[in-house]
Amino acid sequence: MMQMLKTYETGDSNTFVATSSKGLNRPYFLAKITGSTSIGTNRYKYDWTEVVLDDTYGFADRSNARTGSDALNVCEMSNTASTVGAGVDVGAADYPTGFSMMPIGKAGDDTLIDVVVVMFAMRDDAGALRSVFSLANAHDGTC
Repeated sequence: MMQMLKTYETGDSNTFVATSSKGLNRPYFLAKITGSTSIGTNRYKYDWTEVVLDDTYGFADRSNARTGSDALNVCEMSNTASTVGAGVDVGAADYPTGFSMMPIGKAGDDTLIDVVVVMFAMRDDAGALRSVFSLANAHDGTC
């Protein structure tokens, strides 16, 4: 908490990411997941683009939007070949044959789905700015 206050008082603009609300600096924003790349068993890094709420209760691409290609879903961080967050045993005998955990924004038939998440900008242990979100993955396939 003290580090946040110190950062705010010193005006270090590299620590917080500006949102679409004028005058507010926040470490979170809305992002549409636009793609994924496997980084291991049941884990992905995600491509994204910043979006804003529109006046029709939907989302619109933000002009001059930020984009990225290495966001992590913290719900996937402890996934293994047999268990995935948030509590699915994909190795169980009653897990449907032909199904698997899907990356965010992708259906079993490879259809891309516009999924919007609350993305957080935070520093990793080396000080690099990283993008993370948390969302349980869907499971899909053929029966």
